[in-house]
Amino acid sequence: MGENMARRRDRDFDDWRRDFFDDIFEDFDDEIKRMNERMYRIFEDMKKHEGDSQGEPYVYGFTYRLGPDGKPSFQEFGNVLPHTGRLPAGEEYGIREPITDLTEDKENVYVTFELPGVSKDKIDLKVDDKMLTIDVNEDSRKYHKEVPFQSEVNPDSVSAKFVNGILDITLKKKKETGRAGKKVSIQ
Repeated sequence: MGENMARRRDRDFDDWRRDFFDDIFEDFDDEIKRMNERMYRIFEDMKKHEGDSQGEPYVYGFTYRLGPDGKPSFQEFGNVLPHTGRLPAGEEYGIREPITDLTEDKENVYVTFELPGVSKDKIDLKVDDKMLTIDVNEDSRKYHKEVPFQSEVNPDSVSAKFVNGILDITLKKKKETGRAGKKVSIQ
């Protein structure tokens, strides 16, 4: 009798463990499958349009990080439209999207760009309270990216540091004024 109970207990624990880990990694597995399917479609379409790129390389990739809510977050980059595998219509060949990392805390927004082989004086950086735009026009490398912010920032607070092909940007968030409003005296 004790042996049957032990087997049942072990089986119940194995079922619980399997369910527990399936739940945790289900979102991650689904996201990886979608990315794999998307990349497969891109490569298949690239094969069909092999002569269209005028010798420019196709660049497509993604970065992965665990979001603040504990769920996986993927960010795509490159010069290829994710669903078609082709360069966007009207885009100049050779312009790439740099690998970008965007994080924030209570007071600041941090943006990091990887720009290998680029000189500091070739970087054109523009920022307003809702978006940052980077353009790089180096002889052999061209980059462009627009990074929208989830929180409004103070454009006057921007600081940028460029070392060994890595551009780190810090912006202060605008202070929330709250919704209390202003007290109005009635006359």
